[in-house]
Amino acid sequence: MDERVIGPYREWRMSLRPGLQALAKAGAAAGGGDEPAARAALAEALRYVDGLLLPASEAEEFTLFPTIDGVFGVTGACEPLKLQHEALREMASDLRKVAAAAEKDGDTCAYGRYLQPLLFGLYGLARAHLESEDAAFLPLLDAHLSESQVNVLVENSERIAAAKAAG
Repeated sequence: MDERVIGPYREWRMSLRPGLQALAKAGAAAGGGDEPAARAALAEALRYVDGLLLPASEAEEFTLFPTIDGVFGVTGACEPLKLQHEALREMASDLRKVAAAAEKDGDTCAYGRYLQPLLFGLYGLARAHLESEDAAFLPLLDAHLSESQVNVLVENSERIAAAKAAG
């Protein structure tokens, strides 16, 4: 367990990382010839994107970003990261469209040349986004927040992400 003040929030964020592999796995499977494996991997990737990644990103906009603004004493400190969230949402929308077309045609592998850039792109952007936030913000928050503030950050992030995932 992380002993720093920010430890509980760091642990919550770590729950986002294993799903990144679903994106990479689906990208690899989409380029193969095993239709059942490609379809299953794509479904798993979509569950991660829609059930965890995007809801957590939206939660950040209501919890983490205002907290960072408060530490810096300015508004809009996280605007570049909000733009990354928008790019994740747009790429996820494109992925859903291509996945729906593949499902309709019953041939996920035939759509591999469209799916792979989206899946690998989502993987790369999401990974870089998470890692940069962790490197830049978690030490800052650890130095400026109390345990109770971190607990509120975690509770609100979990609550908002769950609500967004539920629709």
